[in-house]
Amino acid sequence: MSKKGLFISLIQLLLTSCSNSHIVSDNSFGVFLGMDSTGVNNLLDYQNVAIEIEEFDKSNIDRLKENNISIYAYLSVGSLENYRPYYNEFKQYTFQEYENWEDEKWIDVSISSWQEKLNELATSFKNLGADGLFLDNFDVYYYASEISAEFGEKNYQGCHQILENLSKTGLKLLINSGTDFLERLEKENDPLINEVDWYAQECVFSSIKNYQRNIFTRQNKEDREYYQSIINMMKKHSNILLIEYTRNKTIINDIKSYCIEYNCHYFITDNVGLK
Repeated sequence: MSKKGLFISLIQLLLTSCSNSHIVSDNSFGVFLGMDSTGVNNLLDYQNVAIEIEEFDKSNIDRLKENNISIYAYLSVGSLENYRPYYNEFKQYTFQEYENWEDEKWIDVSISSWQEKLNELATSFKNLGADGLFLDNFDVYYYASEISAEFGEKNYQGCHQILENLSKTGLKLLINSGTDFLERLEKENDPLINEVDWYAQECVFSSIKNYQRNIFTRQNKEDREYYQSIINMMKKHSNILLIEYTRNKTIINDIKSYCIEYNCHYFITDNVGLK
């Protein structure tokens, strides 16, 4: 092979390695929120997958069903992305920038029209073939509370109403993070917490240092112990999924050992975009 040919081959190899995520998982739950139908072959080894269901055509949704894979459709409860077709309708209700995601803002979930929109989306996802919902950004309760106690309380009640509404859809529910909201449900012995089939927590052992360049580090002790306390609380109600971002073999082994000991599931990737 010529030097030019070798150079081109090396570039192609580099591009291929950059475009493919390195994933370590127990195959119980795959989280592929940045993927579309072209990547369906990567989903076939999982029991459950979280996807942007509108990015998948019917033939590939049917293919997942034929392989007995449960589909969880992504739904952001507490934030609004500027690329959603309904962005202009609801942007007036946003109240704060979303750190590290410039195309996203936190939204006031006490707005009844927003709650109705989420119900509408959940129904449409069910019609497309979803078995469940991957519910993100219940952390809006925390961020609203930082503005004022009154605004926080409005958003707590909004989160509560949204979860109650979605629990009636017949879809399984996964909540990603939302720790303050779940802690309050638990503290108040609210039976609604039992409607959460899965609790997922990102970055228990790992931490994202640079979102643009996929650079990771080890999670600090204080945050790790806090997340583990929430996991311990939620184990009484839900299956547990750790979503981690790392390439570090020592951290990966720590995650595996923890999940074996505490009967949790794990999905470890080196791609923040979850592709």
